[in-house]
Amino acid sequence: MTFYFTSITINYFAKARVLCKTLKKYNHNAKFLVAVSDIIPDDINLTEEPFDYIFSTRDLNCIDNIDIFYFKHNVTELCTAVKPMVAQYIFSTYNAEKVIYLDPDIAVFDSLSELESYLDKYSMIFTPHQLIPEKQDIYVRENEILFLKRGANNLGFFGVKNDKEGLEFINWWSDRLMQYCFDDSIIVYNELKFNGILGLFTDQKWIDLVPSFFNNYHFIKHPGYNVCTWNLSGRKIHYDGEKYFVNEAPLYFFHFSGFDSGAHRNELEKSLSYYPHNEDVKKLSIWYENQLKENEEEKYKKIKFHYTKYSTGETIPETDRKLLHIRKDMYHLIKNPFKVDEEFSFYCWVRKEYSKYYKNGKVIKDKVPLKENESFLFFFPYNSVRRKILKRIYKLFSKNRKY
Repeated sequence: MTFYFTSITINYFAKARVLCKTLKKYNHNAKFLVAVSDIIPDDINLTEEPFDYIFSTRDLNCIDNIDIFYFKHNVTELCTAVKPMVAQYIFSTYNAEKVIYLDPDIAVFDSLSELESYLDKYSMIFTPHQLIPEKQDIYVRENEILFLKRGANNLGFFGVKNDKEGLEFINWWSDRLMQYCFDDSIIVYNELKFNGILGLFTDQKWIDLVPSFFNNYHFIKHPGYNVCTWNLSGRKIHYDGEKYFVNEAPLYFFHFSGFDSGAHRNELEKSLSYYPHNEDVKKLSIWYENQLKENEEEKYKKIKFHYTKYSTGETIPETDRKLLHIRKDMYHLIKNPFKVDEEFSFYCWVRKEYSKYYKNGKVIKDKVPLKENESFLFFFPYNSVRRKILKRIYKLFSKNRKY
């Protein structure tokens, strides 16, 4: 028996519905579990949902202190950290033969029986971000160099078999993510460097070690799996009026990464300026947007992640989360880092221990180089007329500026 699952907070509930519905449309016997790292609203009734199971990750027995675990991760880190642990839970609870994970912002477009058959031969399967070298320098920098930093494989998908090496892999990965699943951004950079833990990107980079540690693995190089904006340069998407094809082969599932932030649309527009033959991807995007609306995206996307505040109501800074991640030696003293009124309060301790990062109890913002954020790219996408005009204004200003 093959089990599929995804990992979400409630604001991604509509996306999980679309994933599950599209999966079951083409895979009628698929069992699907949605793992929720959030408070599950009372009005959600499993009997009215497409899912077979809804599971709260707070019920994972493998985590010693669930409050510390939830506190030290931001939303993305938390949802990725629990993935191998949920796979372990499915193996032990349902005696599944195979477990396949799919990110919630994926939609399925064909039968995945061939995908499942890979696990007849292999203990673990993955999909590389890209299958062929880039030709445009901009994508060498934005894709190939980026994936050298963030991991060669995209962990929006993985599959594992319930055999000796599959269990060895999932147990190893779970152990690593229990302690080291975070995005080592510029926040407390010096602390991360001092502790020798720079160079991580959530759950993803660890898989680069699989070829060194394990034997029975496989990287799937079929172009129809895990198609996304970051690999469109090596794929030709075509819609024949009934089905989508990738390089004349079936499209199995598409990954709509960055759909909410606008990054999907911006990256697609940029890609089309270099590879206009993928115009049919726009149809996919419109279809996906409509599916989300039908599945109450407007309702669920407004629900805030529950674990964002201290017991006093003060928002938890990313700095606090990272420092707790680093200071494992303090875990035996901290019962619940969310609570400020305890005898030993993490809130008070961290502000005293790392006073250089705080002023009057508030985080001192690091001075970092400005970079193009998602909001900027939304209004000034690559190769747009607005962006070109902005560049001309900037050059004119720079030319006339007096220093």
